[in-house]
Order: sequence, then structure tokens, then C-alpha cells
Amino acid sequence: MRICLINPPRIQPKLWGNLGILQPLDIAYVAALLEKKHEVHIIDAANEGWKNFKLIDETKCRQGLRSKEIENRIKKWLPDVVGITISFSGWWKTAYEIASIVKNVDNDIITVLNGLHPSARPVDCLEHPNTDFVVVGEPEYTMLELVEAINQGTTKDFNKIKGIGYIKHGKTVITPPRPPIQDLDSLPFPARHLLPMEKYFDAVKEIPPRGEINKRWTTMLTSRGCPYDCIFCSIHTVMGKQWRARSPENVVEEIEQVIRDYHIKQLDFIDENMTLDKKRMETICDLIIERKLNIEWFTPNGVRADSLDENLLKKMKASGCKKIRVAPESGVQRVVDHIIKKNLDLKEVEKAVALSKKVGIKVGCFFVIGLIGETKKDIEESINFARKLRRLGADSFYFSYATPVYGTELYKQAERGGFIRDCFSDEALAEAQPLIETPEFTAEELRELCTRAISVNPTFTRDKIVRAFRDPRKALKVFLGKKGAPSKTKSSEA
Repeated sequence: MRICLINPPRIQPKLWGNLGILQPLDIAYVAALLEKKHEVHIIDAANEGWKNFKLIDETKCRQGLRSKEIENRIKKWLPDVVGITISFSGWWKTAYEIASIVKNVDNDIITVLNGLHPSARPVDCLEHPNTDFVVVGEPEYTMLELVEAINQGTTKDFNKIKGIGYIKHGKTVITPPRPPIQDLDSLPFPARHLLPMEKYFDAVKEIPPRGEINKRWTTMLTSRGCPYDCIFCSIHTVMGKQWRARSPENVVEEIEQVIRDYHIKQLDFIDENMTLDKKRMETICDLIIERKLNIEWFTPNGVRADSLDENLLKKMKASGCKKIRVAPESGVQRVVDHIIKKNLDLKEVEKAVALSKKVGIKVGCFFVIGLIGETKKDIEESINFARKLRRLGADSFYFSYATPVYGTELYKQAERGGFIRDCFSDEALAEAQPLIETPEFTAEELRELCTRAISVNPTFTRDKIVRAFRDPRKALKVFLGKKGAPSKTKSSEA
């Protein structure tokens, strides 16, 4: 069969400006498994069209290939099945647009939605008239089994496929969940040869991701799942709670492959918990050093501070690590323990930051403000804690609003307690604004606190971003910049 996998255009806050590119590794993994038996094509609409912006309203923009370009690509390739990945609930609209385009090209093409949003809200996705199937959870083997069933015409056996949803005789069917993939080494390496890699490399020359990536670069995933219970995290929705890891040898073989085939110089390890197993991480570093792999690497999604020690950090530095991120989330231990449920001693964060500075690795720190049960005083303490971490050696700080993403405990809490603002919607999730209000704080108070939080960053100049939150005309100026080009300023660092 002919399968086209599509990464739809992104809908994002205008104030983020041009994000550049985010390589869709999840799609490349699915493609790698499918292409063993089928013809596979990838349309990375979000990133191939990274220079194309369309203003939607005062707060949002669309980034990616235009609808007509996507339609022409689909007509040219004429697939039997189209898989559309929705990695974030705020991006559902463009995914549905693509499903509609597919059906307009040929109503017999089967559409399959997968990713975070379909996994969290499968019934809602199936209510869209142009959705035939949804995949819930890890997609690789589910997509393969579903495509095989479609190919064989065994419609009566769809209910035997774990981890899917569909409509039968007007009724929604959601099959039992598929167990997490235990042997990650059994998966083929991502099908990067189906991605527009050279376009990615050209893009980083113009807009280096995070200001750190400026060479030939790719992303890698060495583990999946998270055993912790942070209430705002959506990783469990797709990857589950069981932490599973690839072997060090398998990881380093992929590093060798991307260096050999794509001349990669920089890597982003996008794991949620890459250093959870210290010995495994040490072995990965040892193998990189032993094989003399000249690579720079980063952990943009963060690592557990309490999984780091001086010996491991030294090995990470020697193997090419340039910067890590850690996530205290709050500067108040009570909030970390009883509200976020992170199970992390903040003293370990201080220690990790100081040790990283000692060995020569840069450190960024993630914080979340506006949690249910948090007070304005708690947020002030988080800002003070960030200042302390700055004195200890951290060089960048990322404050984000607690966002009630579908599938998270935070969403359930906010819904039960009536704390979700009236402006909440699927689209509002893409606006980088406070979506929770409690008796302890208003949305406007959170914005004011965010202004103060931004000032912790060493590169802070009296910030335009928060002013733009209140004045759409200024927001437009920030977004367009002096020459009409999107601004490089990112509100995610607020």
C-alpha cells in the first residue's frame, strides 16, 4: 500500500515568532517500520514551509506549507492511507483541514489521526467527519497492524487491533490499550531519508534553534515513558508511565549512522528522562568517547537533577555535552511535593547546577507558574529561587503558565474545580496565555508575575513580550519586526 504521513502546519502564539524547524522524529519512526512492507512518503508541512506565516487573529499565527501545496502533493502521490500526527492539542485545526483536503482529493483514501491529541481525546477526533481512525498511544506497531488490516480488507478484525478508535454502524469503538513497546532496540532507526534533511540544515543557518544549534543537526530519542507523576505533563498520554530505554550500543550506532550519512555535528536528545539510569548514561558517554565521535549534544527537554553527579557530568562533558536543562518547576518544596507531585528535592537542583558549572556544562531551568493550590507568594519564591540558581551558575530560565492540557491530571483538577477560564478552547492552548484562575490569582496577576520572572534571564532587556500581551498592536509589531520578518523573540521563555 501507499502511505503518506503528514506533519501538519503549526498554530502557535504570534509572539513566538519564527520557531524555525522541529524535526518530526515520531513520524520518522512510524515511517521506518511501515516502509519495510509498504511505500511511504512524508510531507513535513510544518517545517518544509517554516518561512510561511499567516496571521489568524490577534494572538495566533499559522506556520507551514499552504493548503494548496499540501493538496497538490497528495494529488501527485495518491496514497491509499494518510496518517496525520497531532503532537499538541492546539494544532488540531490544521490536522482536520488536511483530513478534509485528503477526502476532497479522493474520498476513498483512509485517514488516520495519531499523536497526543488523538490519544487524549479519541472520541472528539472521531466526531470529525473526515476522520476514519485514531491511534491511541505509541503509534509504530499500531499503525503497522492497522495498515495491514486495511490492506487485507479485514474490517471485521479492526476490533482486535489494540490502541485504535473508529466508528462502526454509527457507534464509536475504542479498543483496549496497546502495551508499551518493551524492546526499543527492535525498532528500526527513524527514516530520516524520507525527511527534507537539507532544508533543516539550511534553516538552522538562518534561525539557530534556541540560539545554540547552528550546524548540521538532528534529534534523537534514547528512552520513552516517565515513572513520575507531574500533574501538568502529557508524556504519559502517548508514551505511558513505564520508563523504557534503548541499549547504549544501539544509541551510539544511531549516532554513528547520522554522522556517516548526514554529516551531523550537533544532536538534541529529546528524551524526558535520558539520565534516569546513571550507568546506562555513563556507558553511552564512554562509547562516544571510545569511538571518537566528534559531536556536540544538548538535552532541551531536560534531565532529572537528582540523577546527576560530578562523575556523570564530567563524562557528559567529555563526550560532547554543551548544555542541559533541569526542571525544578517551583522554588517551593511544598509546591513541588504536594501540588506538582514531582518527587524532587530542590537541594538536588542547586547541587546539579553548581556541579554543571564546575565541569563546564551550561544549564537552563524550567519553571511553571499558576498551578492550582499555588499562591502569589509561592510564585515570588520561585522567582527568588531562579535568582539563586543564576548565582550558582544557571544561564537561562524558562517560565511557562500551568496549562491544562488534555489528558493531564492538571486538566482534570481544573475542570473539577471550575478553575478553567471562559476563554479556554482547543485553539486557546496555542496562545501562550494563562488558562487557569483560582482564588489565589487572576490571569492578569500571572502576567505581571511572568514579567518579573523574565527579568531573571541574564540577557533580559525591558521586555516587549509581556507588554504585547496587553496590546495587540504592539504584539503585531513584535511579530513582524522592522522589515516585516517574524520576530525571533519567544514567549516560551517567559
